Amino acid sequence: MNINEITGWYKRISYLLDHGRMLDAFDKIASVLANGSFSAFKGRLDELRFTYSNMLNYTVLGIEDPQRTEIYNSLILNSYELADLLKLELLNQPDLRLSAIKYDLEKQMQLNNEDLAGNLLGLSFDYELNEMLRNTALYEDESDSESAIKHRKAIQRAFNFLWLSNRLTEDDARVVGKIFESNSFPWYEKSVIISAITLGLIRTFDYRRMELLVQLYSNNDPQISVRALVGIQLGFFLYDKRIALLPKLSAVLQLLKDESSFEQDTLSILTQFIRAKDTEKITQKFREEIVPEILRFNEELNERLNLDKLLQADDEIDKNPDWEKYFDNQPELVNKLEDLSNMQMEGNDVFLSAFSQLKKFGFFSEVHHWFMPFYRDHYAIVSALRNENAHIRGVFLKGVEKSPYMCNSDKFSFVLNLGLMPDAQKELMAQMLSAEAEQFEDLINEELSDPDLRKRRIAIQYIQDLYRFFKLSSVRSETGDVFSLPLDVYNTEVLSGLISSTGFYKSIAGFCFENDHFSEAGIVYRKLIDLGENYAELYEKAGYCLQKQADYKGALAMYRKADLFDTNRKWLLGKIAQCHLNSSMPKEALEVYLELSGLEPSNLKYLAAVGTCYLNMGNSADALEYFYRIAFKDPGTANSMRPVAWCLFTLGRLEEAEGYYKQLLEMEPNAFDCMNAGHVAFCRGDKKKATAYYVESIRKRNGDQKSFLRAFIEDRKFLIMNKVNEDDIPLLLDYIRIIYMKDAD
Repeated sequence: MNINEITGWYKRISYLLDHGRMLDAFDKIASVLANGSFSAFKGRLDELRFTYSNMLNYTVLGIEDPQRTEIYNSLILNSYELADLLKLELLNQPDLRLSAIKYDLEKQMQLNNEDLAGNLLGLSFDYELNEMLRNTALYEDESDSESAIKHRKAIQRAFNFLWLSNRLTEDDARVVGKIFESNSFPWYEKSVIISAITLGLIRTFDYRRMELLVQLYSNNDPQISVRALVGIQLGFFLYDKRIALLPKLSAVLQLLKDESSFEQDTLSILTQFIRAKDTEKITQKFREEIVPEILRFNEELNERLNLDKLLQADDEIDKNPDWEKYFDNQPELVNKLEDLSNMQMEGNDVFLSAFSQLKKFGFFSEVHHWFMPFYRDHYAIVSALRNENAHIRGVFLKGVEKSPYMCNSDKFSFVLNLGLMPDAQKELMAQMLSAEAEQFEDLINEELSDPDLRKRRIAIQYIQDLYRFFKLSSVRSETGDVFSLPLDVYNTEVLSGLISSTGFYKSIAGFCFENDHFSEAGIVYRKLIDLGENYAELYEKAGYCLQKQADYKGALAMYRKADLFDTNRKWLLGKIAQCHLNSSMPKEALEVYLELSGLEPSNLKYLAAVGTCYLNMGNSADALEYFYRIAFKDPGTANSMRPVAWCLFTLGRLEEAEGYYKQLLEMEPNAFDCMNAGHVAFCRGDKKKATAYYVESIRKRNGDQKSFLRAFIEDRKFLIMNKVNEDDIPLLLDYIRIIYMKDAD
């Protein structure tokens, strides 16, 4: 089995177990056991089948068993665990990178006779555990000394161990706890350790990993606590059903409620998960819209202002006064750049496109480096800037380190790429960073006075680090991509048990709604209704979300509930009418639009809607009356003339229709104007003129004859109603085709 097949197999088992379909889950597990030597797994599966069979027999016989629920939950948990272990075994293929990393790690530990404690807590200068625990000095050697190299390798091994071990033992968990109590490990190495625990939890469920993350969330350092909570929230999403079956873990999770900032921190993280859904869309917009416009702008600016001459050495002019004027003539580009800037300030990931090509450095070949917080003394940064002058080095270190907009991974990419930049470009970048330095200082000062803001920015940067790892790293095909999943943690049972505040869910729903994630917003609005919330805006927004998903029946139900509050009635009636119209219920839509038209008799939109409803009901005469009203209020425009012309045609008033189409063809006719003019000419017996109009209609469809034919066939009944000979229709269509092909040649 390849990775995708294994993932699909495991996903199906998880679904079956989540929905209590035990026998189907057993069969799915068994489906892979026949293809390999999995005797231990076969034995465990047989035990599960036997226990489940006995439980079913007792149930059918009516034998009361006070432990039945406990036994059943244990069966489900053991089945999950069996599937976990079997999945990991199936993924343990020699040609996979993660298998190689794990094999190398196990080999090193066997050679050195190291266990986790020796590997992690023996990193002080004398490599003795007790000395490390007593040591109060940070280990900050970033040189190439033997001690520093050993230290870095030990951190790497610790990361790989905590990531790739199938299950952590009680001793492992105790050692991790000591690491975070130790003063010898700087905050950035502790941050890397948390990421390893989170990756391990994503790889496979582990009670102890989840428990560790809960404990670490109470850490006083927000760099640690925020990362821990991100891991917890991912665990909630991935293992929601399983967590509910583990009373001992549920008790541990209750500790989260004791943290006063848990709700606000969770909100910051979940909104960032939602923002991550838009990253690909933002990246696409950047590549397809903004970059081409910037390139075009540069070319036009150079041509218009003769920048090549302007920048000659003997020219002392610093600024051309026409520059600002020229920017004023590029409103679309300016608006797009402003939108991008606003999105960046809100926490959207706008840099992925720029930095996705800068992840090929050897630095990123080590997985733990993807999660290393940026700090100026990191050995890779020191090495990258070693040959730069003091000014460049100082500006870049200060600017990059303090930038709140770049995630840690991109900061490393930025500095590592400096060595490939021409000196002139470095100077330009240094000027830009210097110009932004004051703004960065202000933002840092904001964080000092607002702890929630600081934690929010840490969450933004860390989740962007995670996003880059799962989207860009060389092992992404083996790790799976958590960001391809819904990550709707706010819908999990476990989070509902920890946060019941309606304010929290209102914030989530509002954020989803404002960012056009209507499916997600609708689910949360439904949750709020279930929690007892009852007000007009709730039903209005819930209805709007359903309408955007084309669930018009559900939307109507919500709009009707909102209508009971008798607020914002015109808006509501408009939405109700749209739902009726989109549900092919023109009669019901007509009733609503007539009511709206009565409220605002001069509203052209309502008049057009009434006319459209009559048309959809086949009542062209009444439709014409309303379209005439529009034409009277908005004379001489194509939009007001088109429906009048069409109604006249369908009513057989061909001479009047011809007059309208003649005017339309003198404006900027579209494909349907030409086709309809052809219909009128055909019905009046002028096949030659009709052919010319029909051919022009095909041209306006870029030669799409199938599209033309579909529209023509839809109108066939109106041609026949206007006394066109049915036998002439296929003949004329063939003639049109011949003439079009002849003209095309």
